[in-house]
Amino acid sequence: MLRFSSVAHRSIFVPSFFLLFLLAPLLFLVLVACQGEAGLTGQQGPQGQAGIQGIQGLEGPKGEQGAIGPQGLKGEQGPVGPQGAKGEPGAPGIVPGLETGMNVTLAVSKPANGTHFVAGEKPTVTVTLKDKDGAPLTKGDFATLNLYMYGPQETNKTVTAVKLLGATTDRTKTPHHYIDFLTGTALQIKDNTLTYQLNAVTDEAPGTYTASLRAVKKGNPPVNQAFSLADFQLGTATVEKQIVETEKCAACHKGAQSGQIYLAHTDVSARSPYGSPSIDAFPVRTCKSCHNNEGYAAFTSPVDKSRVPDQIVRRVHGVHMGEHLSNPINTDPTTGVFRDYTGVIFPNNVKNCTTCHTDDRWKTQPSKLACNACHDDTWYGEVAAMPAGYKAHQGDPQPDETKCTTCHTAGDTPGLTTKPISLSHKVSQVVDEVVLTMTPPANGKFYVAGEKPMVTIVVKDSKGNPIDHTKVDTTNFSTAALFVYGPRLYSKPVLTNSAKNGNSKLSASVTNSIAASGTPTKGWTFAAGDTLKIAIHGNAVQEIAAPVGLQTPDQVRDWLKANLTDAANLTITSNNTAGTVNIRSNLTGDSSYFKIYTSAVSAKMGWKQIGLPLIEHGVQVGMTSGVTMEPYVIAANASTQPNDLRKQSSATAYTDPAVTRSVGNITYQLDDVAGLKAGTYFVHMYTLPVAGKFTDMAKTAIGLISFQVGTATEDKKVATNCTECHGKNLWHLDAGPIHAEPFDTDWCKACHDYNRSGTGEGFARTGGTSTSGWSGYGAKPIAARVHGVHFGAYLNYPEDVYAGNPNQFAEAIFPQDVRNCQKCHTAETTGTWKTEPSRLACMACHDSDSAQAHAEINTAYNGSTDPFDVNKVETCKVCHGVNREFSVESVHKISDPYVPPYPRESEN
Repeated sequence: MLRFSSVAHRSIFVPSFFLLFLLAPLLFLVLVACQGEAGLTGQQGPQGQAGIQGIQGLEGPKGEQGAIGPQGLKGEQGPVGPQGAKGEPGAPGIVPGLETGMNVTLAVSKPANGTHFVAGEKPTVTVTLKDKDGAPLTKGDFATLNLYMYGPQETNKTVTAVKLLGATTDRTKTPHHYIDFLTGTALQIKDNTLTYQLNAVTDEAPGTYTASLRAVKKGNPPVNQAFSLADFQLGTATVEKQIVETEKCAACHKGAQSGQIYLAHTDVSARSPYGSPSIDAFPVRTCKSCHNNEGYAAFTSPVDKSRVPDQIVRRVHGVHMGEHLSNPINTDPTTGVFRDYTGVIFPNNVKNCTTCHTDDRWKTQPSKLACNACHDDTWYGEVAAMPAGYKAHQGDPQPDETKCTTCHTAGDTPGLTTKPISLSHKVSQVVDEVVLTMTPPANGKFYVAGEKPMVTIVVKDSKGNPIDHTKVDTTNFSTAALFVYGPRLYSKPVLTNSAKNGNSKLSASVTNSIAASGTPTKGWTFAAGDTLKIAIHGNAVQEIAAPVGLQTPDQVRDWLKANLTDAANLTITSNNTAGTVNIRSNLTGDSSYFKIYTSAVSAKMGWKQIGLPLIEHGVQVGMTSGVTMEPYVIAANASTQPNDLRKQSSATAYTDPAVTRSVGNITYQLDDVAGLKAGTYFVHMYTLPVAGKFTDMAKTAIGLISFQVGTATEDKKVATNCTECHGKNLWHLDAGPIHAEPFDTDWCKACHDYNRSGTGEGFARTGGTSTSGWSGYGAKPIAARVHGVHFGAYLNYPEDVYAGNPNQFAEAIFPQDVRNCQKCHTAETTGTWKTEPSRLACMACHDSDSAQAHAEINTAYNGSTDPFDVNKVETCKVCHGVNREFSVESVHKISDPYVPPYPRESEN
């Protein structure tokens, strides 16, 4: 602002910008009028003070990023920081060898008409290689990538589609009958996808064909395996059904724990130390990739040494027929096609074709190929050309299979004398019924202390009618045995007189084991100086001289009667037909026993039982030791303790006072249940009539019922699932002593119980020390018997499973890895297979000398010489109990990670 003075000396303020506005014209005139020459430039004045900063303007657009400068030098590493807190446990690491696994898929292109390929079309096979997480794999990741192809599915028509596949049939070439994708040159590869174009369809038989790819990823061991399948149609849209499906095979061959199908290729072998489980993954679909009428699989003919295609039907029938094969071409121990399977026992009845077959083609479409695989000694050609070991076909020579159904019809055909297939393969195991009932418990559910149940027995004939029970005597029945036993776990005889009496009512008996021989007179020839050394009923040892020369059974009987001490208390009988002599004590209980010493007469007659031959694949490989006890003690005891319901004909025989016979039934009064452990108990009865005594009775009649003591809760079974392999067949029906039983452990434990009869261990005939000649409790306790039977082929001493026939189970092969304990011990059972390890059960499989010694060392007998004394203490649980380092569950764990089967050899 400028300040001016007025006349009145009052200050007036005028805005400066207004004053400049008024003076501007005048200044302009002055400047114009007075402008002269430019003066010299003056000196620059001092810089003024900085003005006040103005308001910031808007931000301009972002410029382009400059180039990255060069990387600086690496600095020094800083000090290590403190350790962090412990993190949560991570997920389990990948098992060595498994890595990321694999997922291989196989597909066949679609035909032009959408249903089936026709002549001229070229199908394409596509293979995709991935790991289990979906990441791509390359051909180089694999040790095996083989493509197979076969069809049609009808067994007698199935061949490898070599023309379509572009494979050779020359068995001297590698590969033949399949395409190796690892070495093949016609393969198209794009990333992880492999494409292979087949040749044009030509004259292939119409039907359903299968492309199959066997893939094995590299690794040690090669655990990543797969056999991928893809079906497609040639020449027809009609899809063929399989004769046998995987589900049928899985009933016996699928591991309950591992989920693996176990067939021949799963086994460990020199060619595949790990086994090849992928080949057996989907029987018989994967099997037919090689085993068809013109496929990769072949065997060397024992006749002309040529290579013969190994068809699936012949292979499967031959393997499962096993011990019933008779043709040396199959059974010869050196060259036989099935020499490794002659010990196989089909667990179901081998005539029961529906065990494996999914439909009825087994009876509606018979063929030489299928039938001759089991009936392997039938010759269909001209009789003059029939080789040794064959029998001529009864229907004359048959050059082909076009006329099979003419005679071998599916069902009855009027006018035909040939038995129809349905009848010749009918499984008939006729038994009669024993109806068992009991007086009910007072509470309606279970018996308690103070109650004495009464059992009522009604035996029926084959027409379902009750018999006259007053005829149940020793004349009409060879057996009428009642068993009462329980509880379900560790069953023993209970509530009956045999359970109370034990051996006190029994008598010792011995029969020579070497039958008299000779023609026409049977006998044994004794030399001068031959003696029999024996002690009877605790009397002094006596050694009596034998008569010299040939002695018949009757003559030996009379010689013994005249010379044995205490002959008045002996019953000595002979059988010239059988060639035997029997010495039976008339005393009972502890005073009834014999001691037989080694002597010339004993050796010639077999009073100490001789060894029996050991046979493997038809060849004798040794002998059992025979009785080695010195002396051989034969006491008054029995392998089982049934109650004999027959009326006795001998005045000295024990008559059970609990038995009452009437026309309508037999009753048996049981004892008071007081003192019994709470649980599930059983009553079992079987009869065996004397041949020719009854016109309407089968071989045997059987019955079983259960009852509860102290609880209404039924005990769980220890094992089950027997019928999955054995079906509804009966056991012990065709071989003596006949006592038919279904495949159900509740029935088996009537005899195979845990009652101790004699002393000592092991069968006397195989070198054991048991005084009754039996191994363990009862006939043989169920745990030891069942485990031994199913592991027979791998045992060191299979003769100890059943000494009466040491070869009975010596070649038995469990149809899967026996370490799949859950196959029999399912989740519905007690679980004691893993919670109660015991010498009795475990040593039935682990029977090597070292394993047996290990078990004995870890068992305390508390002063008893009886290895199965009830007071013994087993320390198995210390190491093999639940959650222990060597628990049964852990050492039998074979599924995670997968463990290959055991080698086909013993532990030693």
